[in-house]
Amino acid sequence: MIDRQPNGKQSLRFWQRGGGFDLNLWSTDKVWEKIDYMHGNPVERGLVERPEDWLWSSYGDYAGIRTGPLPVDRECLPRG
Repeated sequence: MIDRQPNGKQSLRFWQRGGGFDLNLWSTDKVWEKIDYMHGNPVERGLVERPEDWLWSSYGDYAGIRTGPLPVDRECLPRG
């Protein structure tokens, strides 16, 4: 994304400005908590009725019901 600064200069940014924050996940429970949170977002927003209905979600991969359009490396995740 090109960021246009008030002084007229331009720079490239990967993340958009705004209210996000970064967080280091040090425990297995926290990793899975965040994955579950992300899978629930389309449902919470009313975009779909179930997490597996959201095409771009990895929920189907984790649930073993389908393979999504993007590859998911489940082997690198911690097991609880």
